[in-house]
Order: sequence, then C-alpha cells, then structure tokens
Amino acid sequence: MGDTTKEDVIALGGHEFRRVKNGLDEAQVTAFITELISERDKIAQSQDHLASLSRLAEKTVAEADRLAEQIKTEAAEQAKVESAAIINKAKEQAQQIEEEKIAEATKIANEKAEAIQVEAKKKVALLLENGRKKIQDELGNLVNQQFGHLRQELESFKQQALAAQAKFEHKLSQRKEESSSITVESKKENDAATVKEGKGLEESVELIQATDQSDGSLELSQLLQIKNQVELGEPQCEVEVLPPVDIGKIMKIVAYLDQLPEVENTKIIPRRIDRPSIVVFLRKPMNLVDVLGTIPEVAYVEQVTKDEDAANGGPEKVQIGLLGNTAPQEEK
Repeated sequence: MGDTTKEDVIALGGHEFRRVKNGLDEAQVTAFITELISERDKIAQSQDHLASLSRLAEKTVAEADRLAEQIKTEAAEQAKVESAAIINKAKEQAQQIEEEKIAEATKIANEKAEAIQVEAKKKVALLLENGRKKIQDELGNLVNQQFGHLRQELESFKQQALAAQAKFEHKLSQRKEESSSITVESKKENDAATVKEGKGLEESVELIQATDQSDGSLELSQLLQIKNQVELGEPQCEVEVLPPVDIGKIMKIVAYLDQLPEVENTKIIPRRIDRPSIVVFLRKPMNLVDVLGTIPEVAYVEQVTKDEDAANGGPEKVQIGLLGNTAPQEEK
C-alpha cells in the first residue's frame, strides 16, 4: 500500500483500513468482508459438524445404554442359569454326601446293633444256664427231701406189712389146727381166701424188701408210683407247672391243696426238670381249675385234658403259670 501515517489509517474490528479520498479503501473492505464471510462459513460448518458429532454422541450414548442394559439383562439371566446350575450341583453333591453319611451311619448302627444283639444273646444264654442250674439244684434238693420222706414212709409200711404177715401166719396156724372141725367145702373156701391174702401180703413184702435193698438210686417218680399203687391208687388230677419254676411257690400250692377236705394226698413228680408236676389224689370230686384260680401264687390256669385221656379214665390234666408268668410258653 505505500507509506501511510496514522491519520491515513482507521481501525475497525481490529483491522486497519486505509483512508482514501472518498472514504475507506473498497478493495480492503471487500477483502475483509469476504474473509469474515469465509470465517463465518467455517464457523457455521464447524457448528454443524459439532452438532453432528453431538447427535452422534447422543446416539452413541443411547446405543451404549441400550447395549449396557442388554448386556446387564443377559448377564443377569446367565447368572441365574449358572446360579441354578451351581445350586443344583450343590444339591446333588449334598444329597450324595447325605446318602453316604446315612449309609455310613446305618452301617455303624447295624454293626453296633449286631454287637449288642450278640452280647444280649450271650447274657440271655448265661442267665438261662444259671437259671437252669438253680432250678436243677432246687429240684434236686426237693427230690432228695421227698426221697428221704418216702423212704421213711416205705420203712413204716414195711414194718406194717411184716406185722400183717406175722399176724397172717399166726391166723393160718390157728386155722390149720381148727381144720379138723370144719367141713371139707368150708375148708377149701377158707384156704383159697387165705392163700389169696397171703400172696398179696407176700408180694407187698417182697416189693418193700427189694426197695430197701436198693442203693437209693431209684427215681422219685418210680418210688412215688410204687407208694401210690400200694396206698392211693391212680391220681385223679395232674397239675403241670410251667416255667419259670419257683420251688417256694410250688410248695405253697401243695400245702394249700393238702389242707382241702376233698384232697387225700399230693405228690411232686419231676417229669421234666423245667416243668414239674403235682399229682393230686382226691377223696371226692372237685373243680380243680376253679380251686387253683383262687391260690395267690397261681397267675394262669388252663385245663389241657384230652378227650381220649378222659375216655380212658386218665387223670384230669391242668397247666398253671406261677405269679409273674401269665401266659403259657410254646413247646420248643
């Protein structure tokens, strides 16, 4: 532009314009305005670009939010599925562990139960053996007592038989002396009766002598049978005592029966070591089942006489259980 002074320049908008004769330099103003328009267009273009970027950013943010929500939803569902799978697997493992523990506990319990059962069987067997020995000892003592008592009675009966035999021999000698004054027919009848009586007494004496010469090893049931045949005949009743056996209670029952007016005598016969029998000889009939039911030591009474036994004239058979054993035990 050439050399100019400050009076020849005007500043507008931070831009200096040269003064001309009629005003500002048209070329400079035009260039400046063109530049301003260009700047404006650039700025507008930049604003459009920024708006596009802003819309893109908003769209990106929205899409990101949507993707994030989707990812969050999918993650939650996946977490549920995995959680359910983990829970199911844990349940299966827990059930398996529980079953294993139960099986182990059951095995241990069965082993303990078997051990307890074995020990209980041993104790029961020991108790039974001790009880059997005790019963055998008590019955043995009872047999010995009864045997001694019976030996005394047999000895007394022997003395009576010997006295009767001496008396018979004395009468026989007297009858022989008087036989001359008796008719032949009467003599025959008297001799027949005398011989018959003599034979009976002789047989009784021989039986007693044979018993007296024995070594005491006869069974109690055999001795009782001999005495019953001589004195009482066959018993009318037989009472079988079911186990467990209590000798004291049995003796009380025998004592009670002995004091009854209908009872002639009673005897204890150990037919079985664990089931002794009480045979009863009656003076007159009585209802044995009802009588036994009134005895305090008797807890159970049952009549077991069979029809064929009654038809054959056998004794009335009854089973009793002592107090504390209220039901009959099965035969083994």
